Amino acid sequence: MRALLYLVLSTVCTVSARAAWTQEIYVWQRQPAPEVAAAMQEAKTLADGFNVLAAEVAWSGGTPQVSRFAPDYAQLAKLGKPVGLSLRIGPFPGPFAADDAEGKTLAALAGTLLAEAQAAGLSPSELQVDFDCAEAKLAGYRTWLGALKAAAGRTPLVFTALPVWLNHEADFAALAHAADGFILQVHSLERPTAPDAPFSLCDPVRAQAWAVQAGRVGVPFRVALPTYGYLVAFDAAGKFFGLAAEGPTPTWPVGTQVRVARADAVQVAGLAHKLAAQPPPHCNGVIWFRLPVAGDRLNWDWTTLATVLHGGTPAAKMTVVVAWPEPGLAEIYAVNAGTTTEPPPARVTLRWPAGEKMLAADGLGGFQLEIQPGAAQMEAAATAVPPDALLAPGARRQIAWLRFSHALSLEASVPATAP
Repeated sequence: MRALLYLVLSTVCTVSARAAWTQEIYVWQRQPAPEVAAAMQEAKTLADGFNVLAAEVAWSGGTPQVSRFAPDYAQLAKLGKPVGLSLRIGPFPGPFAADDAEGKTLAALAGTLLAEAQAAGLSPSELQVDFDCAEAKLAGYRTWLGALKAAAGRTPLVFTALPVWLNHEADFAALAHAADGFILQVHSLERPTAPDAPFSLCDPVRAQAWAVQAGRVGVPFRVALPTYGYLVAFDAAGKFFGLAAEGPTPTWPVGTQVRVARADAVQVAGLAHKLAAQPPPHCNGVIWFRLPVAGDRLNWDWTTLATVLHGGTPAAKMTVVVAWPEPGLAEIYAVNAGTTTEPPPARVTLRWPAGEKMLAADGLGGFQLEIQPGAAQMEAAATAVPPDALLAPGARRQIAWLRFSHALSLEASVPATAP
């Protein structure tokens, strides 16, 4: 009987622990937009909650410069999901005191943000503080957290933490215990050393180790995982000089070498699944940065994130198809048949029956045709495709056309050795 009771209790505890695991999504667009609202409506069926950026504070000579954003709190309340607010705080050298002007400004701002949300019908699930604190200033930061927690009242207060902070065990433990929890941010882009060097926004092995280390602090936490990407710019000599995130592509100087650094969907999905299956002590979920929105170029597509939220692993599958809009005119399209956003294939092989004469052809969108004289085939090579010319799942892009005197059998394929 005792064994049966133990088995029942163990099963209940296991189910409860799994049910407590959450997957939330950051919504950090500065202004409300129809595409953001539409994305949240689509995501709410899988996401356990959201976190929206409400305000940002920068410091100019010690003077706070406050940027207020305008989340539609009434619409957020209608989602029927927990919604937290984020207060972003830029670098500040100190000194810190709970009753200093800076601390009072932040506390007053936090109180105002929460009051405005509540007046509009949204009861924020938490107030999240994202402060670029130097690791040597964690003890000072704790005094600010005390003031912010008082201002938050009954709303849970959490903060974002960098892995390097974990090395300051005593200061970080005191900081963590001054709040209701923290978000361990395991994603960032280390300064690239060369255009051909590998770029990683999230190392799953290191991230897992950091999560285990964070679990020893004894405070509830979640892990922030990336979905985004950057354009990384190097000068003609190969020296790194800048980054560009979502938005219009910058006008780079002549000779600039541009590469793309993106969160690897397969690796990050594997990390998320491992954390969910075997969470470190006190780790109760992940929060994804950020919500995929129509028009994003470097972020994951919603199909990719939805696959991960469902517990699946995204897969890349780039194919090529031939369309005949009229007899004799063949249009070649790269098609993304996978669940990850990918660049078009680097090379496509085109073949037609021997003896058939091609009249004209051209490559499009950065593809150049390489014709082999006397052979009934050619190669379409992506010689000048922009690095951010990516195809979302289900998308297609024309890369070439060929003209013949009549319709015929034309085969298009992606070589198995193509990247």
